[in-house]
Amino acid sequence: MPTCGCPPARLGAGLLVLFWAAAATGQDDMDEVLQGFDDLDSYSEVIELAEESPADAFAPKRWELGGSLSASASYNLREHSSSTGTDYGGLSRLRARAGVNLEGRLSDAWRLRLDLTGWQDVAYALRDADYTTEVISAYERDAQLQDAWIAGRLATAWDIKLGRQVAVWGFADNLRVLDVLNPLDNLEPGLADVEDLRRPVGMLRLDHFRGAWQISGFVVPEQRFSRNPPYGSDFYPLTDSEGNALRYRSEQPESLENLSGALALVGRFSGWDLSFNLSRHWHDEPWLDASAFDSSDPNASQEDFEQAAVLRHSPVTLAGFGVQLTRGSWLFKQEAAWLHELELTSSSELDTGLPLLGDLPLVGDLLPAPGDGQILPTGGRRVGRLDLLLGLEYFGLAGSSIALESSARRIIDYAEDLAWSGYLEWRGETALRLTRDFLNERLRLHLIGLLLHRDGQIWDASGGALYRLQLEYDLGRGLIASGGVVLYDGGEQLPFNVMARNDRAFSELRWSF
Repeated sequence: MPTCGCPPARLGAGLLVLFWAAAATGQDDMDEVLQGFDDLDSYSEVIELAEESPADAFAPKRWELGGSLSASASYNLREHSSSTGTDYGGLSRLRARAGVNLEGRLSDAWRLRLDLTGWQDVAYALRDADYTTEVISAYERDAQLQDAWIAGRLATAWDIKLGRQVAVWGFADNLRVLDVLNPLDNLEPGLADVEDLRRPVGMLRLDHFRGAWQISGFVVPEQRFSRNPPYGSDFYPLTDSEGNALRYRSEQPESLENLSGALALVGRFSGWDLSFNLSRHWHDEPWLDASAFDSSDPNASQEDFEQAAVLRHSPVTLAGFGVQLTRGSWLFKQEAAWLHELELTSSSELDTGLPLLGDLPLVGDLLPAPGDGQILPTGGRRVGRLDLLLGLEYFGLAGSSIALESSARRIIDYAEDLAWSGYLEWRGETALRLTRDFLNERLRLHLIGLLLHRDGQIWDASGGALYRLQLEYDLGRGLIASGGVVLYDGGEQLPFNVMARNDRAFSELRWSF
């Protein structure tokens, strides 16, 4: 599989693009800022204008109906096929999307919000390609109930919120260590930020406020997991060493019968914030349970294995804390989490090989490590894992921000059976984000890089990487045009093992009302 030799080269070019106009845009056009005041000749006219305005002109509306309409497209820059043989060259998205939300006050103490979204993508009807049923089901059309909650005050210093909602934990913006309560929509990796990808989950949230502290309790009856690229997508990562796609059945815990729960204590002080987090939840990344496969059958085939193996999610306990510290133009972030009873796929070496069983993909970070004989996934093994994150942001340049986050995850009690399954004892992620505003903040430039690597190789992308260059222009009256490119470096780790040729250009026109 292809790897990236020197990923900083693409980011370095983006740095020059981002800041070349800093001096040119340093002065404000005051005539534009003050336009509209020329019509008023004296202070008395200002007072007269205010008196003529109705008293309730600035009162908050009891009910507000809003939403958005958008048209978006993406185009694959390089000819390539998915691991199932589907041609993915050229047009990959031509989508019309609509969203509507209703938010209002039921009373002075209670609020309600409903948010519905849906899309229709005609690219799959226009292109002459043999898409799988899973791809058509996931990408051609969709309708989702997003936020759907009611919130209010129970008593002094006590709030409640019930329904589908997003609950953000931790302080990191690009990588996730403490932020475990909401899964992500990963159908098109790299085309959007984490804040735009979180999937609302049905939960009961209770908040209590005391001074600078807020304690929040969560009961989560709805079990939702990240939407990942389906079988047949050019982002589908489960392949063997030859690049051929294989799929397994997936079993997920039923809602209501498998409740999750969480607690968070957050303190906000002058110049710094602190959080403590505890949860018992279903881990978003599945593991492969092949215990039902009969490895004693000499005629067992690859198809037999795929039918017997099941992807499962494991219940884990997370305990962690986070710190955020502001000093001048600098913002420092730190998060740490301990995961207990995390279940991972365990593999063993067969004494007698199975001739009809080929190379097997696994749900670990890498393809399985070679052994002397044939490696076969069996069941699962419970381990602990320590996750650490450090982050740094700088806001000292006018209209600009730079953010760097790096995380490391270490499996405790690591052993050969996990190495055979493709897991790394240490693995890391690094995210770099640069943002620059131009034209009186009407034009915004984003440059994002995400690298996967082994421990000790912080600026290395042997696991794969993606880079996104994006421009957003405010046309006025809620109309925003955006576009850019996403470049992928294929690597040894999931999911970048299949992304080497998935580079694409994208654009969107969105009207919000």
